[in-house]
Amino acid sequence: MKVEKLSKGNKKKIIMLITIIVLAIGIIYITNSRAKYQITKSVQIVNGIVNYSLYDFQILSMYKVEDGQETPIDTMPSAEKYAIDSERSSCKNNNGKNNQAILKTINGNHTIANLNKLDKCTLYFNKTITVTELVASKTTQEGQKEFTGIETADNTGELYSDTDDLGTTYYFRGKVKDNWVKFGEENGEPIWWRIIRINGNNSIRIIYTGTGETAPTSDGYLNNNTTGSQLQTKAYNAYYNDNKYVGYMYGTERKGSAGKETTPTTRYEDAHANNYDSDIKQVLDTWYKTNLKTSYEQYIDPNAGFCNDRKINTQANVWWSSDTAMGYGKNATAYAPWSRLLDSSGRANSKHTPTFKCSQTEDTFTLPGAKTPSNEDYGNHKLLTNNGTGDNSPIGLITIDEAVHAGGYYNRDNNQSDNKQFYLYTCSAYWTMSPHYFSTNGYAHVFYVDSSGGLNNYLPVSNANVGVRPVINIKANTKFTGSGTASNPFVVQ
Repeated sequence: MKVEKLSKGNKKKIIMLITIIVLAIGIIYITNSRAKYQITKSVQIVNGIVNYSLYDFQILSMYKVEDGQETPIDTMPSAEKYAIDSERSSCKNNNGKNNQAILKTINGNHTIANLNKLDKCTLYFNKTITVTELVASKTTQEGQKEFTGIETADNTGELYSDTDDLGTTYYFRGKVKDNWVKFGEENGEPIWWRIIRINGNNSIRIIYTGTGETAPTSDGYLNNNTTGSQLQTKAYNAYYNDNKYVGYMYGTERKGSAGKETTPTTRYEDAHANNYDSDIKQVLDTWYKTNLKTSYEQYIDPNAGFCNDRKINTQANVWWSSDTAMGYGKNATAYAPWSRLLDSSGRANSKHTPTFKCSQTEDTFTLPGAKTPSNEDYGNHKLLTNNGTGDNSPIGLITIDEAVHAGGYYNRDNNQSDNKQFYLYTCSAYWTMSPHYFSTNGYAHVFYVDSSGGLNNYLPVSNANVGVRPVINIKANTKFTGSGTASNPFVVQ
């Protein structure tokens, strides 16, 4: 830069000295600053020009992220439409090291805390979506689906619609890659889930898919080389020699005294009363309390339920001649889910007829106080720990009907035993909560998804080698970021 020639007067010497000091400070600051942009601006120092990058003299830089594109912004966006990306955003101290700042959007508010003087922060804001916007972003296939075999099509970007007890439901089907969710923590690791469907009250039903090593691969499929997609293997009920053990909860049959025998109807109702927790319910209740209840229960929907359909099968002439249709004790009995998948010979129907509706109120497991969208009382209000007397525990299992809607098919004698394409395949067998039958040889059976992805019923409830995959429902007003892919999953905000 040019500097005016000075006289020997003291006044001009002082001006010269000040000019040199200011210039030196400016050069040192600029040399050590870390530019955020390539674009530069300029500032006058005395009579010279010095270039600097936009954020060199600022402590906060912000970027809005939409459709994978980052845009620098000058004003923090509204928490109604955007949420801080906690994984990418960071603050550095004066030595360039990350500090322990809290950077996240909580309950509709951007939260930035634990900052220190001279900290420099970079914030990324992801666009959020609602359940309604999620449905609107997909192509919706309406009308009754023909369930005549396994689903192998890539239905990414699509939803199908049907009805459940709460209204219109939208479900994912087939080989989809856009229903991944990351929600909650287990042992310090984020938990991965798949969306099963949007319930009739707009809550979102999701199924556990593991943590850490079971995170999805880059192409959107489950890393199924492990059994980490389930909590553990466990008997549905350790005991098997009574009809009551097909229950998520069960009762105790009253046999009556001499001359005062209770009616068959009463004995059925007593056997299937919701007085005692099944073994698998105890596992789910414990896991929910340990991993979700304290920090994440605010996101769990209080009204959606889980169906343990114990209605007696009404299909005539099932394949064993001794079927009693009584549903208690050791009486051979087929349950309602049987007739939606199997014919009278015990083989797969040419067309499955699954339903999202639950046949009986006592089999619809809900929290106390659960309501329909029209504010009517809903379900049995037995989703509680400690045999229905303890804390709320809004957790359950998938139904066999939901597995059919998702693309599964009952595989017996149909040459369709393998179904490794639809999104519920995990390389491991896991339980549903849909009863199948109590057999003539004295075993209670519940449907399960087998290790080949087929839908099966062969194993009794006492088999301890079948997996447990929790299912929960996220509130309708919850906001998400992401697009549901493996690389950009939906993240609850």
